[in-house]
Amino acid sequence: MSSPTKDTEEPEWLKLLQEHANFDDKNITCIIETILIRYLLSNDEEAAATTATKYDAIYSEVYEPNFNGYAGTKKGWSGYLSLFYGTLFRIVDLIPYDDPTQDKIVKLVVELKKLPTHACKIWNKAEFEWVDSLVWAREPILAWELLKQEEMYPPHDEGLDWSDPSEVHDYEEGATAWVNYHAFAARCVAAGLNSGFKHRFDNPAMAIALGLDADYRPAYKKLDCHVMAATQYLTIAADVIDAECVRKQLPPNRHHDWTGWADGKGPAVWKRWGDRLKEIAEAIEGGGELGFRLQDKNKEVVKDLVMRARQKMVALEPELFAEKKTEAEE
Repeated sequence: MSSPTKDTEEPEWLKLLQEHANFDDKNITCIIETILIRYLLSNDEEAAATTATKYDAIYSEVYEPNFNGYAGTKKGWSGYLSLFYGTLFRIVDLIPYDDPTQDKIVKLVVELKKLPTHACKIWNKAEFEWVDSLVWAREPILAWELLKQEEMYPPHDEGLDWSDPSEVHDYEEGATAWVNYHAFAARCVAAGLNSGFKHRFDNPAMAIALGLDADYRPAYKKLDCHVMAATQYLTIAADVIDAECVRKQLPPNRHHDWTGWADGKGPAVWKRWGDRLKEIAEAIEGGGELGFRLQDKNKEVVKDLVMRARQKMVALEPELFAEKKTEAEE
């Protein structure tokens, strides 16, 4: 699960895209994937802006005149955006959590949001209503497609035979995807890509709690991949989470099975998670009880991620982690 070494072998995300890209120049998905490959393999600093313009033009030049939607029903911008973001995000769990390719995808979406807008009504699946939208700047499809990706089940090792290489391979594949996806989601939070979506912190909060809170979802045995996923948010997206959740006490909205940040809990939750990261780092260093399964090959990676996340959290809220003076010291 540690980040793979760079070699000449084609990355898995590229293999997946190449299965369909260039296959049919009239198929909208093939067109999207072909352009995406060229962009992700490009070293051109202007590639993100250029590619964004291409994707914008595809709607009027290819999608609208040629694609009738399911059952012959036109889907308009709703259909195109669902198809586009669905295609874009389906590779993110194959991109290593520390691979700059993840940043390139985020940069592309950022450039799309800078384009001239298209006014239209789009069906908001999360709220079950039509909403006035401005593509690409303000529309509900981006947040919805991100939410769909986040709904993968957490990895578990229940019933896993660790002596069976095939079972271990399948487990590690899922564990790696879990960390990779949440690293990408953290980048999206940090870039403000889903800032208009009121449930944008629900799934990050669940992923962090799964990795760091012993009593959260006790049916799931804690694993190193859960901890690694938590650290992605507390490093990459820490500034946004602190500003929007800890300091503003963001309510948990409809997420009922997690206590959230409301009613003064924000700073306490932040400190609890920071203290837990310190416990983990010390346990790894000293050989103490971890509270989760840690594979030996991931030991140094987990330790490094945990320490960096802890440092970031303390830097943002130093007073929460300041050592309290005794009466004698005062």
